Amino acid sequence: MTDYSLLIPIMAYLVVTLVLARMVAARGSNSGSFSERYFLGGQFMGGTLLALALVTTYTSASSFMGGPGAAYKFGLGWVLLAIIQVPVAMLTLGVVGPKLWRIAKQYNAVTILDVLQQRYQSRALLWLAGISLIGAFLGMVVVQFTGGARLLSVMTGVDYNVGLAMFVGTVMLYTLWGGFRAVSYTDALQGIVMVLGMLALFIGILYQGGGLTNLTSQLAQIDPALLTPKGPNEFLSWPFLMSFWILVCFGAIGLPHTAIRAMAVKDGRALKQAMVFGTAVSFVVILLPHLSGVLGRVMIPELTSPDEIIPRLMVSLFPPLVGGLLLAAPMAAIMSSVDSMLLQSASTLVRDLVMRNKPLTDKQQQRFSYASVLLLALGCGLLALDPPEMIVWLNLTAFGLLQAVFLWPVILGLFWRGATASGAICSIVCGGGSFLYWTTMKIKPLGVHAIVPALILSGISFVIASLVTKRQSVLSNG
Repeated sequence: MTDYSLLIPIMAYLVVTLVLARMVAARGSNSGSFSERYFLGGQFMGGTLLALALVTTYTSASSFMGGPGAAYKFGLGWVLLAIIQVPVAMLTLGVVGPKLWRIAKQYNAVTILDVLQQRYQSRALLWLAGISLIGAFLGMVVVQFTGGARLLSVMTGVDYNVGLAMFVGTVMLYTLWGGFRAVSYTDALQGIVMVLGMLALFIGILYQGGGLTNLTSQLAQIDPALLTPKGPNEFLSWPFLMSFWILVCFGAIGLPHTAIRAMAVKDGRALKQAMVFGTAVSFVVILLPHLSGVLGRVMIPELTSPDEIIPRLMVSLFPPLVGGLLLAAPMAAIMSSVDSMLLQSASTLVRDLVMRNKPLTDKQQQRFSYASVLLLALGCGLLALDPPEMIVWLNLTAFGLLQAVFLWPVILGLFWRGATASGAICSIVCGGGSFLYWTTMKIKPLGVHAIVPALILSGISFVIASLVTKRQSVLSNG
């Protein structure tokens, strides 16, 4: 039975995001081609807007549902694993941010593939990176749609398919309406909702549970291993834990959907402000949901699906209307990731894989861009009709693939003059291929997550191939 006391506040929030997107779109810039306006919107972001947009794009259904669900199951060890994500905003904006901003300003780059093409001048590299990006983003969008639909279904009583249609329709509409500029402002709103929602939930858990000391003592009674770094049955070994820190922190530098935010910042001062403010926001929206997931084991000891812990806590600890408002926080996390990934996937199709081969008029760009967003959203919605049990694993697989493909081509391309297109192509093939093989075969070399050997292999192959091809170029020119 549908609980309208929960559904109405959520629907009101969805309407607010649509209204905001439409207002921002109406005030957007008219300079440049349609694809430039729609997929980047110029360099307009101040420090606060950039920080909120970047953090909300990085956090997702995995951060508010999958991650806390894993923390519910494995204890404080998973919180230790997750908290290393806090410096991602500082690392992304501090390491690659200034260079990406200058490249975007100098060459009118709109996507991360624009940056790679400008650096390497290779069509083969562009296609490899573009196909990898779209494939990984489709998997991640399916995860987000699943999380949003499951949230609406479990908490409000609407049918899963109805919840999926509501969620997909809302995200698709405001992404189509406003493009990157509108998405950035709605992401900022969602960041504020996430921070306030998580603070309220954590305070509610401490109040209802009798304080942190009482909650941890009850956790010890359930299973003392929940309070240890390795978790029950020593699931989280130190090699595995440390390799996850690479997966969710170091490897996240230069990811396409976060790096593009740095390309839209208005100046260096705003970039520095976003580094500080973004780190503070990250601390709240990463630590509190995961810690709430662990402590929620005391409040709700038996859950069939651990992914439901955060929304279940919101509904059980607060009156229906307040609980419905708080449910907007995980909804915001999901929506802010989906819109960015849809835009990035569409921009890859339109600008990087079509317009480089066949110039389009402004009207054709508009039609093809809208059609791409529409088809990608509907396709991911159809795939989400058959969801996985724990969405965190699918999300981490797609997340790791993006890192294995993009980390070294972006980092070495920006900071090493000796980097060549052949080196970048070898890196993508070796890194992406080995990561997918080890992940699908469930192989953990030396007990570490597959991302570690995949990044090592891709980095070594990049350097060797670059040195060899550069030497051959020198010999042929000599």
